[in-house]
Amino acid sequence: MITLQEIKQNESIKALVRAGNRYLETLGYTDHGPRHLGYVSRTASGILKSLGYSEREVELAAIAGWVHDVGNSVNRHDHGPNGAILLFPLLREIGMDIEDVMIIITAVGNHEEQSGTVSSAVSAALAIADKSDAHKSRVRNGRPDVGDIHD
Repeated sequence: MITLQEIKQNESIKALVRAGNRYLETLGYTDHGPRHLGYVSRTASGILKSLGYSEREVELAAIAGWVHDVGNSVNRHDHGPNGAILLFPLLREIGMDIEDVMIIITAVGNHEEQSGTVSSAVSAALAIADKSDAHKSRVRNGRPDVGDIHD
């Protein structure tokens, strides 16, 4: 099974994370970089672990948490579905099992409350973890007129 550590070391995924965070920074949106991704990864996996889910599902939640915002490298709107599309070939290329890929991309593709639907334990844990990150360090400009729902 592909692990979170392997995902975090993948150069393509690193590039998508950087690009998405840079794009949102130019818009004045909150931080969506490694601190946020680490928080979401730890929280999503912690939720499933505390509820007694399998080691595999816990690891998939951790991975989904780390990659859930890569679609921001394309556009803020529909970043969930965009991320799922970007991730499918990357995850297959590194040898991830197709069933694991589907769990991750379904969670990523549905984590936005405007258009997503929770469909599994991993997707539920991801949605809760993402929305629970209200750390003060995420705020970049403190301007409510920018329209970032996270500030």
